[in-house]
Amino acid sequence: ALLKAWPEAAKQKRSTGNTLLQMVCCIEISFEVTFLLLNTWLSHKENRSKRSIMSLQGYNFNFTGNVKVLFFHLFALYTNDADDPSPNEIMDYFVRIEMWNGVSL
Repeated sequence: ALLKAWPEAAKQKRSTGNTLLQMVCCIEISFEVTFLLLNTWLSHKENRSKRSIMSLQGYNFNFTGNVKVLFFHLFALYTNDADDPSPNEIMDYFVRIEMWNGVSL
């Protein structure tokens, strides 16, 4: 409800200097909440750069299950690891979960 009423909340920085998404990445939280925050965060042009996206890697020590898979696909867009999925597989993943801001990266 907060993100619908105030989408800018996803990019607002807290007193610690972290965004809400960065703070959520530091704790184990549901896929649904993470999905909504990440999709909203990606809707802001300044968050769609390699630098912005890869900055989230420093917060990934609590990723599990579907959240881990989500960020694996996101980070794979900008890494060249042999184990990474292809760009088509990444796009298919974002389409399957209906994360449209991920599809358009």
